[in-house]
Amino acid sequence: MFLERFLKSRVLVSLVFSSVVELLPLSCIGCDIPGWYLWVSLKNGIIPYLRCAALFFHYLLGVTPPEDLFTNSAEGEYSALCSYLSLPTNLFLLFQEYWHTVKPLLQRWCADPALLNCLKQKSTVVRYPRKRNRLIELPDDYSCLLNQASHFRCPRSADDERKNPVLCLFCGAILCSQNICCQETVNGEEVGACIFHALHCGAGVCIFLKIRECRVVLVEGKARGCAYPAPYLDEYGETDPGLKRGNPLHLSHERYRKLHLVWQQHCIIEEIARSQETNQMLFGFNWQSL
Repeated sequence: MFLERFLKSRVLVSLVFSSVVELLPLSCIGCDIPGWYLWVSLKNGIIPYLRCAALFFHYLLGVTPPEDLFTNSAEGEYSALCSYLSLPTNLFLLFQEYWHTVKPLLQRWCADPALLNCLKQKSTVVRYPRKRNRLIELPDDYSCLLNQASHFRCPRSADDERKNPVLCLFCGAILCSQNICCQETVNGEEVGACIFHALHCGAGVCIFLKIRECRVVLVEGKARGCAYPAPYLDEYGETDPGLKRGNPLHLSHERYRKLHLVWQQHCIIEEIARSQETNQMLFGFNWQSL
């Protein structure tokens, strides 16, 4: 039994290695790579993709995953993923039974310019798990943002008129909002700096903080948006829209976490629709000029 597995592993290694060497330049891969290293690398490289495939399979068909997937064993995870996706747990069988499907994929992978650049150490390699995107870090004291806004200068205007600096919570950029000086043209229509920034920063969906008003604004597209409670509270646990009371404000990490979940769970559009249903005045605001 051991001899049979050993011979199968040697056949698999020879099959895959010969295909890779045939497709990749000799300068990118050495011929002295041990078989066990290629075997382990193949298995470790397959696991991240199998995880994504298992998640897609679960949410597409609603099939309950096995309990083995919740263990911390790497070897057990690989076997459980293959079993859940009805794939052979033996890599030799995987390549042997699906070789006509695997070989074209292997050829495309070896011919990918990004792969060649990585092998030649001209670019960085993506590591798993990737770091999750987060909203920018905000200062604990709101006066820090006010000081930052006081030093803001519109890049397109040198006059002394009052500006409305707005902070993008996705990337941290400060924009000149609701001013003609920073308007851009998109598909023949004039849009404000925030809407134009949202198209490039969040594919049309974005979260902004109006610094001089202490208001959070959610936008979607060029004509939809709504206000959202700011994550800054005074000593009484209340927000201060428009900074009318003038009480010192400090960051509420719980509120900011909720705002982060609204973005991370793709609920911005839903939140805008809910706000527009309850507040008809939102339809009268010209979001396109934001």
